[in-house]
Amino acid sequence: MTNQYESIGALRPGLLSLVAVCACSSPASAPDAPAEPEWATYVIRAGRHDAQIIDRSLTNPTDGVSDAIGRDYELILDPSAIYELVDPVEPTDQLDWNKLPGLSDCNQTDLKVDGLMFGWRWRIDLVPHVLEITAYANNAGVHLTPSAPLFVLDADDLGALAPLHYRVWRESATYQFSVDGEVRGRAIDASVALPRRCSTVELDPLAWASAFYFGGTTTAPHEMTAKIREAAFVP
Repeated sequence: MTNQYESIGALRPGLLSLVAVCACSSPASAPDAPAEPEWATYVIRAGRHDAQIIDRSLTNPTDGVSDAIGRDYELILDPSAIYELVDPVEPTDQLDWNKLPGLSDCNQTDLKVDGLMFGWRWRIDLVPHVLEITAYANNAGVHLTPSAPLFVLDADDLGALAPLHYRVWRESATYQFSVDGEVRGRAIDASVALPRRCSTVELDPLAWASAFYFGGTTTAPHEMTAKIREAAFVP
């Protein structure tokens, strides 16, 4: 007797469906989105001005010699930014501006001479106490800040561990600063410009990319940390 399932034309309907399914190629999967860089951590030890960098990568954060004209990063400040100087070098050191990452300028590698960055300080003379963030620049050693801080964060804001997006960059005659993000439901959107003294110096020369920094003249009274995730700067 001839087997009724010898030819494909005589396959049972269920088996024929299985063959049809197996003969089809599966659709190509969409390419994965580029992974965001991991967070790196700045750590300023008690008694220090400068920070160590933990969990850094090749490009996060930018550090040392750089040919970028600006910095673009997310940064998280935490409650370790709350401090009171009980033995300051100078009586007014509580009001000194500490520094967030920036760049040197005007063919200098020392940001204390020429450079642009953000400043931060904890105000114990205000009620409630707050952390102020400002635009900060040095023009031939002269400190420049706007008349008022860009925004303030209180202790609860710092406890929220909210990332904010910072951008600072050089233009021919100005330094540009911007910060945006959200902290506990409050929108942060601030920008300002400060003058650049070396307007005839091209923007391309190599600069020094700085890090999280405490001071002023007095060193950190306790360990302080900040998390950073930096992207390549695009004008």
